[in-house]
Amino acid sequence: MTDTTNELTVHSQYLVKKLSNSKQNLYGTVKFDTVSRKIKSWAKGRTETPKILDIGCSTSISKEYLAATGLEFEYCGADYEAAFQPDIVLDATKLSERKEDLPWRPDVITLLDVLEHLPGKAEAIESTMRQCCEVVAPGGLVLAVVPQLYRLDRLKFGHLHYPEHHVRFTLKEWMNIVEEAADIEEVHGIGYLSVLPYTPMFSPWYKENNRHGKLFHHLRSKTFEWGPLKPAEIGLTRTLGRLPGLRGWCNSTLLVCKAKG
Repeated sequence: MTDTTNELTVHSQYLVKKLSNSKQNLYGTVKFDTVSRKIKSWAKGRTETPKILDIGCSTSISKEYLAATGLEFEYCGADYEAAFQPDIVLDATKLSERKEDLPWRPDVITLLDVLEHLPGKAEAIESTMRQCCEVVAPGGLVLAVVPQLYRLDRLKFGHLHYPEHHVRFTLKEWMNIVEEAADIEEVHGIGYLSVLPYTPMFSPWYKENNRHGKLFHHLRSKTFEWGPLKPAEIGLTRTLGRLPGLRGWCNSTLLVCKAKG
């Protein structure tokens, strides 16, 4: 099911270009291992296959990642960039207005590296989470992955500027906003090796096109895509991601949420 409204509109040329040819990588592998395990745990004992609404799905690569984990699911990908050809073109901040356009009521709504891209900052994030909790089936999950040491967001360095992110929050700040709209049942850190390519960004002279930037791109696209790192990254995340002191000192953090009450 595809909504053709505004199908010629491109909201972010940068993200469309960057994500249109995206391939599976180290961070994605560990992120979806974590997400899949949470969904499997939730679905244990249930007879129906979980229905997943993937908001901000881009090319719907989530389907490939989740299927590779052995998870069985129904899927609907939603994105406001029609260029990605999602199942439904949808603005996350207006989810409640479009709930009748969904193929079914979702059991799980995922917002994976999405909330930081919303214009409107904290107000838009809270509103979107509140709408997700209204739309998800009773007892269902809203899974939000938010950046932490991705591009060193939580450190808020003045010399770093990534215009595609409208906010840079610590884990506590993220949780304070999300908890206004949802109950956070679990917090899990993601990515302890995949965060290392961002170390060149500690340099106050870092720029995307200078030697620091070139080192970053080489580390992320080459060095840290070495195959044996994937099982190591999964193992570290499964272990370290549960520790309270390390859940925000990693690439990103998964907030496992449910509707209040």
